[in-house]
Amino acid sequence: MNLLKIFGIVLVSVLSLVSIAYAVPTGPSNINVISSSRYPVSSASNLSAIAGNVTEVNFISNAVTQTWQGYFGNASGTVLLGNSNNQTLYDWSQASPSGEIYATRSVSTPTWANIRCANVTNVDDEDTALGVNQSTDQDSVNKTFLNTTTFPQFYVGSININTTQSCYATALRNTTGISQSFKEVLLHDNAMMIYTALLTQDSLGFDGATHDFEMLVGENGHLGDTNPTPYYFYLELQ
Repeated sequence: MNLLKIFGIVLVSVLSLVSIAYAVPTGPSNINVISSSRYPVSSASNLSAIAGNVTEVNFISNAVTQTWQGYFGNASGTVLLGNSNNQTLYDWSQASPSGEIYATRSVSTPTWANIRCANVTNVDDEDTALGVNQSTDQDSVNKTFLNTTTFPQFYVGSININTTQSCYATALRNTTGISQSFKEVLLHDNAMMIYTALLTQDSLGFDGATHDFEMLVGENGHLGDTNPTPYYFYLELQ
């Protein structure tokens, strides 16, 4: 797989071995980190100054986000029937399953029975937690995830999530711009924000390669903060 180094994004190949219809999301059995990279910062450019001249100049530059970490990659796994001793009676392998990937900063397991779409208060609280100034920061949570973004309905266990619930969602990019394949939704369980990427089978990604998901998670890099933040991942394969 060709890799394009951009925006500090990590390519992740996720293997999950447990999920059944209407079961709650579970942790992946393995996370294989392929690479991690960052968008390059340009060195200084120069202009010649000549006494007596006035020069009109237009500057163009890119700034690396201080609010987001990106993940993208593939998911595969097995829907299985087995017992509590990890002994499998029957399984159904899936090279490119449908489903969702969930990520949260809390070490506690989300209360899946309480899952709902994040509301505006949850979004504002997340911006505060990430050190964001909503009035000036263009990469704030409330400017990145909008309650007007459409996405396919999905289930978290038996709970249906759809666009009639005023969910905050975003669409990530492929090589030509915003993609309708890679959607991400903000969920909440009344205690924690849960970033939720919808799996899509072998779709063209931002780097020209095919992926099953692209997603953002909030990370506070403001004021020179370089401390890494652990995220805890769950999958639900269908």
